[in-house]
Amino acid sequence: MTEQRRVLRFNLAERAAHWVLAVSFLLLFLTGAALVFRSLVHLLGPSGLRITSRLHHVVAYAFTFGPVAVLLLTTPKTTREWLRTIFTWTKEDLAFLASFPKEFFGLKVELPSQGKFNAGEKVNSLLTLFGSVLMVATGWVMLFRDSFPKAVLAWAYPLHDAGALLMGSVILGHVYLALLHPGSRESINGMLRGTVSEKFARDHHAKWYEEISKSA
Repeated sequence: MTEQRRVLRFNLAERAAHWVLAVSFLLLFLTGAALVFRSLVHLLGPSGLRITSRLHHVVAYAFTFGPVAVLLLTTPKTTREWLRTIFTWTKEDLAFLASFPKEFFGLKVELPSQGKFNAGEKVNSLLTLFGSVLMVATGWVMLFRDSFPKAVLAWAYPLHDAGALLMGSVILGHVYLALLHPGSRESINGMLRGTVSEKFARDHHAKWYEEISKSA
């Protein structure tokens, strides 16, 4: 059987930024949990705790500067387009969100035509963006605790925990849609190979597919 024609969805820099963010957050989440939960603290012991703490701090640099550096230095045009898109909302986006819960749980539903990023992906991007800013801001306050007032530090800890839970929840939903959901599993290829099938682009991102077809 002939392989379906594929279309470029994400360039190498976009994919690199995505995976730097994803891998660094996962490492931060796991090491952070080890530092917070007492049962894990006792399991690690003093030396294990020091190593985990050091790893958490080192990975924080990758999480803070890695994705931003890649996106702004190597692919500024697509970064600007992405930011513009996720902050631009239409009636079709709102209609998509209203119907998406049925799609999320595998029910058949007619969804409005979407651009390169559908409304669900816009929500995911916004939550990731603001969640990352929250994690970075509170994390560095906690790391350099002696440089900040006690009141600021007191707020940093619960907000950091809230940000971790928020982003953890977002990633769980993201992983489900990318790996398990029958209607959207093709999307993972966009972040692995850079391309998705023409059929997936046409069915899930009709407005975007029309745009790239005209410019081809």
